[in-house]
Amino acid sequence: MLPVLPYHQLTNDYFRQNNAVWKFFSEHKHKEEHLIQFKTELLKNSYKFTEDSDPALYAKVSLAKEKLKIVFPVFVYQSQITDDLNASVVFVNNEIHLVFSGPIMQLLTEEELTAVIGHELSHVLLYQQLNGEMEITDRIINALSNDHNSSPVHFETSRLFRLYTEIFCDRGAYMVTGNYQPIISSLVKIATRLQTVNADSYIKQAEEIFSLDASSKAEGNSHPENFIRARAIWLWHQQLPDFESLIKEMIEGHNGLDEIDLFKQRELSEITLQFILLILEPAWMQSEIIIGLAKQYFPDLNQNAKGNKNVLTTYFEKLTEGLKEYFSYILYDFATADHQLEDVPFGYCFTLADEMKLSDSFSNAVKKEQKLTDKKTISFRQRTIKEYQQQELSLA
Repeated sequence: MLPVLPYHQLTNDYFRQNNAVWKFFSEHKHKEEHLIQFKTELLKNSYKFTEDSDPALYAKVSLAKEKLKIVFPVFVYQSQITDDLNASVVFVNNEIHLVFSGPIMQLLTEEELTAVIGHELSHVLLYQQLNGEMEITDRIINALSNDHNSSPVHFETSRLFRLYTEIFCDRGAYMVTGNYQPIISSLVKIATRLQTVNADSYIKQAEEIFSLDASSKAEGNSHPENFIRARAIWLWHQQLPDFESLIKEMIEGHNGLDEIDLFKQRELSEITLQFILLILEPAWMQSEIIIGLAKQYFPDLNQNAKGNKNVLTTYFEKLTEGLKEYFSYILYDFATADHQLEDVPFGYCFTLADEMKLSDSFSNAVKKEQKLTDKKTISFRQRTIKEYQQQELSLA
């Protein structure tokens, strides 16, 4: 059995905890009359292949069903309403309807067509995972991605879930074909309409992109999905010990503050809490005004709790520039909150920024907000750190 990817499990567990949402989407909505209506519309707008008239096509379907251990009946159609190259699957009332559009079967080789069929049937395989719960999770994701009122966090969660779904289905195609090449070449052919594609050349192209990326550590990289999928199935084929972590880093490693999903939002909230608790550690930083600011971030804040510096240090090692700026402005908020403490909090926050590898980002925030030159920013930093150190000596 092909296991779900960790992101699928994470998403399923998240929505499973929301009883109201889960109950709403788990209700059976595909009644018999809906199936009849769906089939009628499909037959009106497509050509239906049969096992008698197209035995070679259905032989590929049978092979995919056998390899994936799918028992549901499959019906195959050619759409008449669009010339776009595509393949899609609809699973309704335990029937699988596979629809091709455009001259996809003329463009692909026999093995490539088998790979596409395996990929599409793997969507149904995914629906059956976790005792059928993945189909419910998929419905929730579809609703989120189609709702214009969804937040950016929800859209990003939907995007990542769909991308991981495509990667899962490519693995299903690999189980059917036993070969990564037709999976990649069919992917590129459908995207480009090229008659001939060299899968290994495309892999080298993808590897070059990610190699350059790793060197530059560019902010907010967004790679075309086909490069990600091609490299993911190549890593899966190689079965390196850390291939799953490599795939995760490739997909999620460059997310900035405006590209976080539900799970990174939850993680960021916890890290922000730990960071604020760290800022509040000195007793003199716990003035009424500063505690009031902290409770604007977290109303239920326990000011006696301690921030976990080890957790923060590990998290901060891979911060994007956007997140560095986010944490630097939190520091700036606390440095300027209580004017009765004068500039001592600035010296303390400069020191914390050095420890947490936020020095440049925090200095830039101070320079911008205080309207200082580079030279004056350096002077201000030196003076306030000295004031902070003198206070620490006096309190020792």
